[in-house]
This record gives sequence, structure tokens and C-alpha cells, in this order.
Amino acid sequence: MLRRALALIAGCQGVCSYDDLARELGVSQALAEQLVADLLRSGCLRMATDECAVEGCTSCPLHTSCGLPGGVRLLQLTDKGRRWLARTGEIDARG
Repeated sequence: MLRRALALIAGCQGVCSYDDLARELGVSQALAEQLVADLLRSGCLRMATDECAVEGCTSCPLHTSCGLPGGVRLLQLTDKGRRWLARTGEIDARG
């Protein structure tokens, strides 16, 4: 289930709600939050908010399409997460 959650987050470029993730996985929102926490802890995901705070929206690859209000947490796949999904055929390791 962790791999599927990671693939879903990768597919939406880190912009999806816990509700969306829970619905796609067929689990509760609390379990979706726990899955994201586990992926963060394992190093497969990281929070992108630090970059947002320092560099602002103009440096973000989603700046032209993102309509999220400030303070929203964005997630990014790490190299480790990309490699894991690539090994399972979910994504191309090059991102």
C-alpha cells in the first residue's frame, strides 16, 4: 500500500489532499495521513515547503498551475522514492 500511495502522490506531482489519497486507496483519511508520514520518515518523500518559504512560488515547477493557498504542504519524491517506483515499474527513475 505504501508503494501505491507513493505512486499516486507522484502522479499528482505532490499536490493532492489526504481526502483524495484516502479515496483513491480506499482507506480512511487517518490511514492516508499515516502512509504519508511513513513515506516521509522512510525518505521516499520530502516536504517541499522549505523551498517555497525560501525561494517563493516563481521557482516552483507548478507555479503556473498551482492555485493552493499559502501554508499548504507540498510533497516531493526523493531520489530514493523515484528509484523504488522505477524498480516496480511505476515511473521512470529519471523523474
